[in-house]
Amino acid sequence: MMQRQRRSSAASKGQTRAYAEHVREVAALLRTEIGAPERPHGRPAVVVLMGYPGVGKSHCARLLAQRLGAAHVASDQLRSRLFIAATYTAAENAAIFAAADALLDGLLREGHRVVLDATHLRASARTAPRETADRNGVPIVFVRVVADETSTLARLAARRASRAADDHSDADERVFQRMRAQPFEAPERYLQLNNGAELAAEVDRVADAVEQACASAS
Repeated sequence: MMQRQRRSSAASKGQTRAYAEHVREVAALLRTEIGAPERPHGRPAVVVLMGYPGVGKSHCARLLAQRLGAAHVASDQLRSRLFIAATYTAAENAAIFAAADALLDGLLREGHRVVLDATHLRASARTAPRETADRNGVPIVFVRVVADETSTLARLAARRASRAADDHSDADERVFQRMRAQPFEAPERYLQLNNGAELAAEVDRVADAVEQACASAS
């Protein structure tokens, strides 16, 4: 058993190292997986979602991407495509976010808007997308998704019981409690999107703010 586990661990490390060494090729393969629009819509921009597990970031990201005609790049989806058994090691996380940033850069160069979907609670996690947006000369809008704790815990419990086909996250109530205990390092400016009864109006409000940011940058 121990020998099999060591072989599995070594294989996982080798896979992670290979992804890190060939990030552009990996991003090109993932480009066909994320379902980006065939043609760019409007002026390009980056929308960075932030929030704890279970608040409904991916659902909100999909609604925003649809509303803005944007590509949706989700770290959980990329992880599920690249790793059969995720380990969430620092090296694996670095490979995932390097691939996400390469995808972002390529999509912006094509003229797309991009909604980046990850927790992004630490300032360091937002450095790469900010730099990529600056390098491509496009606006970046930070959006924190929030939801009441009762709804959040209910979603996490439902995921643990039976995960939906479009849900690629492994986070459960324990992960939520652990991450919530860490401080949110807020960017200097961000919008807040409340995932609740008025979600449609909230999505419209945030989408309008992104459109304004695009217009101001032109």
